[in-house]
Amino acid sequence: MGHLMSEIRGEDFPALLLGMVPETAEHIAALYEMPAEQAVVSEARFDTYALLQEAFMEPVVLPELGKNVPDAELLGRCFDLVDLLVQSSSQHFTDAVYFQVLEEFFDRDRLEKAIPFMQKRTRERTADMLSGHELPVPEGLLG
Repeated sequence: MGHLMSEIRGEDFPALLLGMVPETAEHIAALYEMPAEQAVVSEARFDTYALLQEAFMEPVVLPELGKNVPDAELLGRCFDLVDLLVQSSSQHFTDAVYFQVLEEFFDRDRLEKAIPFMQKRTRERTADMLSGHELPVPEGLLG
């Protein structure tokens, strides 16, 4: 599960997203109006917030979490990526993951479904977010 990448550089994020979660390809392509494989190596200006929302959360993660039997392998890869962003030393990535990913878990049902796929750092950051908003923290986030 661990990736050798200690730090994500902004220009590397689209290729990392596509590499870890190839299911985002058609959504990256739609966002940049070119094949995803070209888009991630192009000189296009990437908007991390838009990528996380429009190519990752809305079309891939949230629909999968909504299924009766979600694809555990897919969600495992998705939350591996989230964990890398949560651990980033770049405030750009930690802010983006907070607003575009973690805030989706104010929805209690969605949160309960996501907890089994979250890694330790993501669970801690989500628990901190809920506590900061004076919301109850589910038992699963504290384990």
